Amino acid sequence: MGKNGAEVMQVLPLTRPNSTTSSIAINPPSPQPPDSRIWSTHTAHSIHPAHSHPHIQMDNLSFGADGSDPTASNGSAANGKRKVLHNPEKTIAVLGTGDYGRAISRRFVNAGFTVFIGSRDPNRAKIKQLVRQTGATLTGQEVAVGAAHVVIVAVGRDHYDYLPLQNLQEKILIDVSNNTEKRRGPHYRSNAEYLQGLAQDAKVVKGFNVLSAYALENGGLQGSKEVFIASDHADAKQKVSELVRALGFHPVDWGALQAARDIEDVPLRFMPSWKRPVAVVFGIFVFLWILAFFSFQICRNLQSGDWKDQWKHLAMQNFNRVIAITAIWTLAFCYIPGLIAAYIQLWRGTKYSRFPKWLDDWLKMRKQLGLLMLGLASMHACISVAYLTPQTTEWLYESGTEIQTQVVIDVNTTKQETLTIYNSELNWRGEIFMTMGAISLCLLVVLGVSSLPSVTATLSWREFTFIQSKLGWVALVAAASHDIFLGWHYMFLYWGCFRTLPIGPQYALYPAFIAVIMKIPLLLPPVDNYLQKIRRGYERNGQNEVSKADIA
Repeated sequence: MGKNGAEVMQVLPLTRPNSTTSSIAINPPSPQPPDSRIWSTHTAHSIHPAHSHPHIQMDNLSFGADGSDPTASNGSAANGKRKVLHNPEKTIAVLGTGDYGRAISRRFVNAGFTVFIGSRDPNRAKIKQLVRQTGATLTGQEVAVGAAHVVIVAVGRDHYDYLPLQNLQEKILIDVSNNTEKRRGPHYRSNAEYLQGLAQDAKVVKGFNVLSAYALENGGLQGSKEVFIASDHADAKQKVSELVRALGFHPVDWGALQAARDIEDVPLRFMPSWKRPVAVVFGIFVFLWILAFFSFQICRNLQSGDWKDQWKHLAMQNFNRVIAITAIWTLAFCYIPGLIAAYIQLWRGTKYSRFPKWLDDWLKMRKQLGLLMLGLASMHACISVAYLTPQTTEWLYESGTEIQTQVVIDVNTTKQETLTIYNSELNWRGEIFMTMGAISLCLLVVLGVSSLPSVTATLSWREFTFIQSKLGWVALVAAASHDIFLGWHYMFLYWGCFRTLPIGPQYALYPAFIAVIMKIPLLLPPVDNYLQKIRRGYERNGQNEVSKADIA
């Protein structure tokens, strides 16, 4: 059944014993307009008489493998089968029956395209079985190329010489190949440039190589992913851009075909936008770990004179303290660059001047910093659930009860000692401490989820800024309060390490305190209104400055 409702009937040779072969057409289709939809051999209905021979059958996977044209609108093929109508604008040829060729074929079929997969050996049973699952039609390479104006070359560079190069002339060729390693040199050409050299009259476009077969096969997964394209032919890039959008992805034009050298390196990159944020967070962690090691192991052992003490706490207590402080610092560092940028805009009176490079780089890695901070905070919460007890943080619990008891030393010796029966009920400070921590972690999860591209795409700009800015600041204040109520008694009255170095709950607040102090002046209505005016395009002493009198 075609998409326009017309039923397509096949013309089949009917063989009877001791009789000549005749052709019988039952309900032939009426002529279709030029823009009619694709009619696939999958949906064609063939009528077989009840006593026809079993060898009379229609196998769409081998249709056209004999070199006949499966896409002609009228007439009969060499094998006597009725040829199928199709819309050339919605027809794609794919050269290559590997994982990627089948995956992209399935994606195009699901998007409403007719797809012909060209193979050098289309009669192999295993290939037929694999291609059947995609909904595409398996043919020879020459037949597939002849059926479509757009050809996807889904084979490696080493196999380009085996392509039907003469048939590829005047076609739009989409090169989807990648390299296994970065190739550079004075005479280096990308795979797409090499293909263009082989088919000089074709229009080669680099594209789709940043999508994996897994991403293509899993429906809308990575549906917001960008697809980089490059070509020396503007009309070919326009056509490929339309195909990228038809599959649910976003095309990004990188310019001439020479840019394919960089596009082919994209899949070989290893987290390029994460290297610097990871290095920053790791540097903070190492600095704080050294500080904690000096405070809790070196200084305390110097004071007590017992160098066997405190070492057992390195694995968990020290680590838990350090990742908690690192998380608070990292969260503050997500907002401090935005505050610095705001003050620069106020100072310059315009939003059109560039920020210093160090600030620009800092602003660009805030998302990665935030996600790393979320991971550290989650790890801290998991460890704290197992770690926090009345014995380890007794100041967060109600006072215990002390009792006098006889302790048996051995069979003949006892000793009277004072033992503490701890109370497992949190005091008011402990409850606020736990509540602030839970609120902060919950808001951080919301921030992290909303930063995912698939979620961001569903939010308006106002919703996104509310979550990332307003709720983010609430999360920072809640995290700082969580720390304050943990070290309430020690915050202003105690200094560690020979009373010279600050303790963890104190220096954990330094960046957050700086961020809050910088934020307060920007909340004042005159300052905020002027900043928003600049961000809407106003320039102080500039050409865009217009007085109320001029407007009136």
